[in-house]
Amino acid sequence: MTSHNTRRTVKTADTVFAIIEGLQELDGCTVTELAENLDLAKSTVHTYLATLEQKEYVIKKDGMYHLSLKFLNHGMHTMRKNEVATVARPILEQTAEETGEVVWLIVEEHGRAVYLDRVKGDKAVQTSGHRGLRTYLHFLAAGKCILANLSDEKVKEILDRHGLPVQTENTITNRDILFEELQHVREQGYAYNNEEEVSGVHAIGAPIIQNGTVHAGVSIAGPTARFQDDEYDQKMRKAVVEAANTIELQLEY
Repeated sequence: MTSHNTRRTVKTADTVFAIIEGLQELDGCTVTELAENLDLAKSTVHTYLATLEQKEYVIKKDGMYHLSLKFLNHGMHTMRKNEVATVARPILEQTAEETGEVVWLIVEEHGRAVYLDRVKGDKAVQTSGHRGLRTYLHFLAAGKCILANLSDEKVKEILDRHGLPVQTENTITNRDILFEELQHVREQGYAYNNEEEVSGVHAIGAPIIQNGTVHAGVSIAGPTARFQDDEYDQKMRKAVVEAANTIELQLEY
């Protein structure tokens, strides 16, 4: 059993966050629907929801409960306090304008990939990703760049905690193959996502490293068909590495 499972937790807090996450997952619901989803007594769920509503973290409309915009205040505060996000924004904008594709800034937190920021160019395609999304590192180009620059011990800890779940038929689900790829990423300084997260979408990423510590990863994503052109692929690779290096310099100075 890994360390994160052996830590003592407060059951009440566990229930509160299960309800919050359940409301988001269901995109709003009734007390009954949430109770069934969480396998909790309806009276228990109603009590928690009433408390959250009183604290203004939940709103009730037409019998349905939803998360309130109070969470936005916490999220925006966290975003403003993140130095990488502040420094990277204008560079992401410039890269998106130059490439026309969507450019992502991704960080690692609790072993998960967090989509911290995004800028769309004029050719960008719509994907399922959005700011704040928490997902897995191993099938993202920027995620692989982050993993490649962590210690093997840290990577193993992340894999023990989150595993290697399948996203598409191209997702890497074998540890040995992943470690081989991470070694390759370290050597070349960039990583690919070959339709490993979303079928038909290709991405290339580069790490943002300062004083030997990886802080984030930046990636450029677009339709696989565009990246199959060698000249285009090379152009995107150059753009993402330059973006990462520029952010590193801004963080340094």
